[in-house]
Amino acid sequence: MKKIFIIFLCFVGLQTHAQITLKGRIFDSNTIQILSPVSIENLATHTGSFSDEQGNFSIIGKAGDDILFTYVGYKNKMIQLRPSFDNIPQQILLTLKTIQLNNITIRRGLSAYQQDSVHRASIYKDAFDYEQAKSVFTPITSVYQKFSKKYKNLRKFQNQIIHTEQQKFIDSKYSTEMVGKLTHLEGDSLANFMNAYPMEFDYARQASEVEIKMWVKYNFQDYSQKKNKDIIKQKKIIIH
Repeated sequence: MKKIFIIFLCFVGLQTHAQITLKGRIFDSNTIQILSPVSIENLATHTGSFSDEQGNFSIIGKAGDDILFTYVGYKNKMIQLRPSFDNIPQQILLTLKTIQLNNITIRRGLSAYQQDSVHRASIYKDAFDYEQAKSVFTPITSVYQKFSKKYKNLRKFQNQIIHTEQQKFIDSKYSTEMVGKLTHLEGDSLANFMNAYPMEFDYARQASEVEIKMWVKYNFQDYSQKKNKDIIKQKKIIIH
């Protein structure tokens, strides 16, 4: 009986320390629409990943590890790993946050990005204030203006200004200083990584600082794995 009890304890111990693969898909709890990219982090190991375009995800941990799911505009969800989850597809449902209007605290002073943005807005004010002349003559005049070379060039210039402004905003969130601290990359290596993994404007605008850092860490893991594979391939070519 004592031997059986010892074997049982050993079995429980092995289950506790065995790796568990949590995988599945992530949906909106109300609409059942796919959510992506949702951030998934193992709080015990500080490793993470993101759900793909189909809402699929996979993360490894041990029994008892807390897995945190975060997505912009949704409530955080926490799941504790169990042996029964191992390689069994799970359906994760996230709920929209309830937005409450709080009192606003007005702080004096603007950030460096905001100051530059205000300055750029004043410089290009005339370009954005320009409107197609109202049809004071005939509708034909209005149509002609719309397809004229001057109007097309102005629209192109406005789009360039918008693109520049969006890129400046992305740079303020996805800065070389922040990425360098997280990845320990410098110089050309840092530039190559950030060029290989550009950040979308909508994500930079909506994601929190923590979510952006998680996004950087996840992409850096992918970048490192690809780089290691390339090094192995090059060594094989040299050997042969």
